[in-house]
Amino acid sequence: MSTSLHTGRTALVTGGASGLGRATALLLAREGARVVVADLDGPGADKVAQEIRDSGGEAGSCTVDVASIEGNAAMVEATLEAFGALDIAYLNAGIARPSTIRGGDVDVFDQVVAVNLRSVFLGLRAVVEPMVAAGGGSVVCTASVAGLRGGANMPSYYASKHGVVGLVKAAAVEFAPLHIRVNAVCPGVIDTPILGPIHGVAAFTDYLGRGHLLGRVGQPDEVAQLVSFLASDRSSFVTGAAYPVDGGMSAAIGIGGGGEIDEETARKLFELIPGDVSR
Repeated sequence: MSTSLHTGRTALVTGGASGLGRATALLLAREGARVVVADLDGPGADKVAQEIRDSGGEAGSCTVDVASIEGNAAMVEATLEAFGALDIAYLNAGIARPSTIRGGDVDVFDQVVAVNLRSVFLGLRAVVEPMVAAGGGSVVCTASVAGLRGGANMPSYYASKHGVVGLVKAAAVEFAPLHIRVNAVCPGVIDTPILGPIHGVAAFTDYLGRGHLLGRVGQPDEVAQLVSFLASDRSSFVTGAAYPVDGGMSAAIGIGGGGEIDEETARKLFELIPGDVSR
């Protein structure tokens, strides 16, 4: 383990089998936390927990449907059974599906909102009492640059991520007297499995990078570093905030990377994104 930033604390990470969740689980463990990796992909969650243990850390795992009340309750119960407390929660699980408002499938809209927004509401409800028992804690939720601005071809994703930002602010108000801080991270395009077949393909990621002032897409660990900061006492005076980690995309689009992505190309790229992969 590399630092003692989170020593003595227990962290729960949803969507932890891949992408941002995996990167954050590994980082929190390196910084001393005991980590429970939760994901609908149970074997994937087991694998990440084993990576942590192989590196000398403490970790458990569980299979969870974050959109269900029972799943969230079981996830928290598994955390308490494994480590006896809960201090940090990273509510990260999410999906993306291409669609339109005029012609989109209502069931797809409902599914995306359930996984991306309902899960955060249920996760907040599930973690609050154990954190109260621990004397306080920190919750970090994955929103998106899509929660700060609009765009084409993914209305359910934009709507759900705007909802996460609003819910984080509401939770920050409600939980502040309980000594629980609640914040959101708002990633730009990050090269994770949510990109589907274009994940890791330079020709595509380089093109998507043009939408960011820094001229590239982000990497999972760059988001994990911000999550760890918000989970730690180093951010003790921070709550109710939505932090972009987006290469400047929310400030202006495409200035640094050679021009904004045109809508037709964006549509074709988004059509490649699968619907069942966490960020």
